[in-house]
Amino acid sequence: MDAIVLLKEDHKTVEALFKRFEQAGERAHVEKRRLVNTITKELVTRAHIEEEIFYPAARAKVPETGDHVLESIEEHHVVVWMLSELKDLDPADERG
Repeated sequence: MDAIVLLKEDHKTVEALFKRFEQAGERAHVEKRRLVNTITKELVTRAHIEEEIFYPAARAKVPETGDHVLESIEEHHVVVWMLSELKDLDPADERG
């Protein structure tokens, strides 16, 4: 499968999970926790695949993408940190 197609499909999957979270309702704490866990797993896995496979290949094919690749890796680190914080929140918290 084409790497770009795979990344786009994965992006759609994560978008759908976020939409389900938003539509879950205030009292769907168990469902929201399950969705947060699934979203976290999807995003961390995606970041790892991009950093280990996609970005090195992109950098090798188009060296001038180096700065963009480094910026993307930094963004991944921020996302992973934020997900670890989110994982520790209580699903009943009204901020969630």
